[in-house]
Formats: sequence, C-alpha cells, structure tokens
Amino acid sequence: MKTIFKEYFPHGPLPGKIIPYAHKGEWAVHEILPFLFQYIGPFHLSVASFNISEDSLRPMFFMKEKNKLLSVRFLFDMNVHRHKIDMMFFSSSVADQIRLSSTHMKILLVQNRLINFAMVGSANMNLVMRHEAGIMTTEDTTFNYYKQYYDKVFENDSIPFIFE
Repeated sequence: MKTIFKEYFPHGPLPGKIIPYAHKGEWAVHEILPFLFQYIGPFHLSVASFNISEDSLRPMFFMKEKNKLLSVRFLFDMNVHRHKIDMMFFSSSVADQIRLSSTHMKILLVQNRLINFAMVGSANMNLVMRHEAGIMTTEDTTFNYYKQYYDKVFENDSIPFIFE
C-alpha cells in the first residue's frame, strides 16, 4: 500500500475534506483503493476513464475476489473497446457493469455506509509518468455533484459493453 496517501489523509479519510493534489508519476489513481479499504472496509466503486491498463485492473480484480469491492461499474471512452479489447474482457472479470460513452472524464467514486469519496483529476486508470493534478474529496456536496453527473452519463449517454 502506498504510504503517500497518509500525507493527504493523516487521520484516514474523514468526512468533509477537499484535498488538491499534483505530482509527476508518484502514484496511480487505483493505488488509493487499498488505503481506503484499510479505513472504511468494503465499498462500491465507480470509475470513469479515457484509458485503462492491466496495472490498474489487476489490483481491483484481487480486491473484488476478496469481497473488498461490493460492486464495480466502469465507464470507458468508446476508443477503449476498439484499441484495447483485451482490457475490456479483463474489465468484465472485475466489473458488474461496463458502459461505453464519448468521455474524457477521469473520476473514481467510492461509497459505503461510512463515507463518500471522489477523486477527479487528469490521470487515466493506468500507470502515470506525466504531471497529474486533481482533487480528492470526502465533502458530500462535491461528491454528490460528480456522482450525479457520472450516473446521468452512465444511464442516459452510454451503451453497455456486452461480454457474454
């Protein structure tokens, strides 16, 4: 588990926080998931990303296998299924639902009875080598804004990826 997240959340992910971040390749978005689990237990996960890699999917796969993820939804850009069909099929072993849209959003939403957490930034769901910036928040108004927008796109402006 990356200890860098302890710098952002020295007492764990407490409600009501908005924390900006910027870095160059220090950590990838998916690496916060084990940190969150350590403090809040199992959670529902929703992800929007323009791109996806095995490096981000594999830890989520193992978390799902160990019942650390209660549910998983992915919203990917249409290009992912054209250029990374292998990642789409691997995603299907992690996600309960996968949908495709014309999206460039990079959003990670975590929810359970203890906390709402959102990470919104420039990084896709893969290993990073560039400068990345965004926010992490446990503040409900900001979380709800991003969750409602995600849900609207997921339900009304995307198509299902059928993997059966």
